[in-house]
Amino acid sequence: MAMSHVQPVLFFLASLFFLLALCSANDFEYCTKNGHDYGVVSWIEVFRVGPQENPTLTINVFAKEISAGTLVYVAYRSGDFTGLLKTYDLCDVSLACNIDSEIEAGDVFDFSLKDVLYVGFDEGIKYSVSLRQKTAEEEDPIIKMCIDFKVPASASAFVSI
Repeated sequence: MAMSHVQPVLFFLASLFFLLALCSANDFEYCTKNGHDYGVVSWIEVFRVGPQENPTLTINVFAKEISAGTLVYVAYRSGDFTGLLKTYDLCDVSLACNIDSEIEAGDVFDFSLKDVLYVGFDEGIKYSVSLRQKTAEEEDPIIKMCIDFKVPASASAFVSI
């Protein structure tokens, strides 16, 4: 069976793509000890146009059940300090969300957080993204899922577990 000249080139490009993905991938971890009530994060994509540009974070979730009115908090942590960067309504950043109903268990969906303030690359700085449920009884929304990860110094990266 004859092999075309294109096949080795395609194999090389595919290998290079996967090698780059492995080199630029970061780990993330769940930051709350009470589990992740809203689902399981499959991957995070961090995209920046330039080295000092604000990143866009895209997060993929396998949902358990997410109630309407869920908020997304983005913060950064450095040592014992936590600073809030931005707050979003989940329905504003995900096509899977409907303000009148919940995201059902078993749904897989993405949400994109655009123009998150880039606080610089430092080994001690982690970004934290949490999904929080608003309730009438609680003044502060309840954390239902939270992940910590580092924003890489490179322009873009794919973060997965």
